[in-house]
Amino acid sequence: MTQTVAPFAVSHVFSAPRKLVWDLYSLPEHQLPVLGPAGDPSLYSKMDFRVGGTHHYAMPGGGAQMWGLQRYLEIVPLEKIVLIQAFSDKDRGLTRHPLAPTWPAEMHSTIQLEDAADGQCKVTITWVPHTSDAAGDATFDGARQSMEGGFGHLFGVIDKYLASLQ
Repeated sequence: MTQTVAPFAVSHVFSAPRKLVWDLYSLPEHQLPVLGPAGDPSLYSKMDFRVGGTHHYAMPGGGAQMWGLQRYLEIVPLEKIVLIQAFSDKDRGLTRHPLAPTWPAEMHSTIQLEDAADGQCKVTITWVPHTSDAAGDATFDGARQSMEGGFGHLFGVIDKYLASLQ
C-alpha cells in the first residue's frame, strides 16, 4: 500500500455495549438490516468472518444495486477489524465505483472499537486508498465531505438497529 493521501477517519459513539457493536460487524445475521431498507429485494450479504475470509454484499445506491467485496486481513476480537474494501459485481469480480469511475480500486479500512462512557462503544473507521493512482487519490481527497455524510447516515441506521436489539 503506497499512501499518497491523508487517511480519512470518522468516529461515532453508539449507545450500545462493545460486544453488541462487535457482533454487528462480525456476525452475518446483522448485515442485511443495516445495508438498506428492510425487505428490499436488492439486498444481499454472504459473510465468512475470519482472516482470509470475505464479505460479499449488495445494497441499493444511486438508483441501482451496488455490490461490494471485503477481504479480511486482521481481526482482533472486540477491538479491531482490518480489511480491503472494493466494489464488485454479483459474481465477486472487482469493478470500479459505479457512480465515480475514478474512485480508488481498493480501500484499506480499519474499524476500531473501544469502550466509551456509560456502557457505550466508540467506533473509529479509517480509510486510505490501497490500490489507486493520481486520479483515484484526487477523487478520494475530494470526497471527504461526502464520506462524512455517508457515514453519518450509516451510523444513524446502525443506531436505530442497535436500539431495536436492546
